[in-house]
Amino acid sequence: MPKLTILLADNSMDKFYHGLVLAIGGKALDWEVKFFVTSQAVVLFTREYKGKSKMKMGALSRFFVTWQMRKLKIPDTTKMLEDALKEGVDFYVDEAGLKLAGIQSSDLMDGVKLSGSISFLQEAKSSDVVVTL
Repeated sequence: MPKLTILLADNSMDKFYHGLVLAIGGKALDWEVKFFVTSQAVVLFTREYKGKSKMKMGALSRFFVTWQMRKLKIPDTTKMLEDALKEGVDFYVDEAGLKLAGIQSSDLMDGVKLSGSISFLQEAKSSDVVVTL
């Protein structure tokens, strides 16, 4: 079975969205998918944020983006993250990034595991495709 490993290194919603698109696409092709998250992106995998950006956006901007996504029938990142977890994408949050963000492992969403750089490197070495975002 082919394996896809994704590394998300910041909390950019564009990169997060495209990482989820690749992860779900990989599962649709029946690939094994490992999704590693480090740095500020760890907040996206907490119970509080559940795939929503911590970045503040003005009310008008937030309304416009939400309206455009609905108009284009693009699912939001929260829904996509839930779908990816249901489909069996393995999500790993960097333990050092978690500590730097002041987040406890108990704050992580169900199904998200802790990892470190060695775990990522081992998975990347045995993967058919590695994508960094």
